[in-house]
Amino acid sequence: MSDGLGRANRKLYHASILLQMLERELAREYYPASIVLEAAAPAIRLHLLDALGWFLLELAEVSNLPEAPPHSVAALKDQCKLQEPIRGELVEIGNLEQQGWLKALQSEPLRPGASQPAAGGANLLAVADQAWSLEQLRQWATAVDELIDRLGHGLDEW
Repeated sequence: MSDGLGRANRKLYHASILLQMLERELAREYYPASIVLEAAAPAIRLHLLDALGWFLLELAEVSNLPEAPPHSVAALKDQCKLQEPIRGELVEIGNLEQQGWLKALQSEPLRPGASQPAAGGANLLAVADQAWSLEQLRQWATAVDELIDRLGHGLDEW
């Protein structure tokens, strides 16, 4: 296993540990669920983004790994000065970043107490801030893990 892939797997492992801790703490019901999620979710999200970033560096075949991984294909291109055409797996991930679960994972979450304008115009009431959920975090972790597993098999064939 190469260094980038190893770092990606380690970050996935860290995220899974935090998810297990979060689940146990929520089940204990000692603190309000919203506070527990607010405390743990950003760290879980960051581990998942780092896992993705280390995998992106692996796909780009970067030998001198940076201190911190990029969290998107665009950031990878900028950081590593990649030229088109880029590897098909990177194109696929770039497309996933445009919508769905990966776009949601990469989107900057709202701060607690913040609000965002409702879709449809300025005259509508503001939408309450995005609440973290254990289920959402699990789905992201599973999706990142499956993406790395699926696209990582192609690395063995190179």
